[in-house]
Amino acid sequence: MKFSRFFSALACACLVAFALVSCENPAGGGTGTGTGGGGTTPIVVPPAVSGLQATSVDDTTVRLRWTAVTGATVTAATVTGYRVTVLSSTGSVVATGTPTNSIVDIGGLVAGRVYTFRVQARTRDTVSPERTIMWSPATRVRMSGTGGAVRLYESNSSFGSGLSFQGGVATNRQVADARLWDLGLDTRPNTAGQASFDIGSPNATSYTAFANSGGRRTIVSSNVYTSIDSLNQVFDTQLNVGTTEQLINFNTANRGFVMAVRTQDGNFAKVFVKAAGNVILQGTAPNRYVEVEISYQPVANVPYAVNFNKAAESAVHSDMESAGLRFVGKKVSSQKD
Repeated sequence: MKFSRFFSALACACLVAFALVSCENPAGGGTGTGTGGGGTTPIVVPPAVSGLQATSVDDTTVRLRWTAVTGATVTAATVTGYRVTVLSSTGSVVATGTPTNSIVDIGGLVAGRVYTFRVQARTRDTVSPERTIMWSPATRVRMSGTGGAVRLYESNSSFGSGLSFQGGVATNRQVADARLWDLGLDTRPNTAGQASFDIGSPNATSYTAFANSGGRRTIVSSNVYTSIDSLNQVFDTQLNVGTTEQLINFNTANRGFVMAVRTQDGNFAKVFVKAAGNVILQGTAPNRYVEVEISYQPVANVPYAVNFNKAAESAVHSDMESAGLRFVGKKVSSQKD
């Protein structure tokens, strides 16, 4: 198994592999001394990394990033790199590595298993206090089961306005198969006859099949990521989807966004709703569509991360408003089936 360093396009847009070892002699933090040249040199412990976050690249790879270490007593030149340790759920060391960059891909993992990732700044003599994050890789669903893009079509289309993705296989669904929907698109006008483009929980749509919440229960988190062009942009420290079935209205949105969901079967997923040409609803009526990409956790009841940051949730709400997004509870439409 190998780690890979990921450099941004500003650096050199390439992955550089570095070797792993099954175990390293641990270097503790603290202040000590070293000898050399007949004198005593104080050992300065570098500060801990900050801003440690993760994202699932695919079903075997997790990407970590953190803020590079700097400080008054330890300069960037003093810190020679980082030590990354991967621990299993039982606490055994899966692998270690010593990247020099502050963003790294960790491969050879298994979807559905929660790993603890420990990061420490490293100098020639010692390492910093550790920072940890718990994470699990997830499957990327980029194509439908028939090989095309993953799409949900507008309400008046002859194609389906629903989507199922259990098992990591995306299938477009019509209202006749409403009991199978994990996600719904509702482009019917509101009760005032105004345009209303909404995506999210099937039971929150205005279709008659869901009038009595008879569909699959999909929870849509209040944790929404805005102005997104790729799922790889979405890094987290923690995640929770709550208990609410709701829709997200995107009438005035001109950039993509990502919503976190949990299906009725307990599978967590992040759904990337794409934008093209500054619009979410693409194509030509009556077959306009929304195209999505999904990061899907194939093992039920295994979230990407373990806890949730309420302060981050408040910040997300503010971002939604400026991005032209808002939450909708149960939708009522002037148009009927």
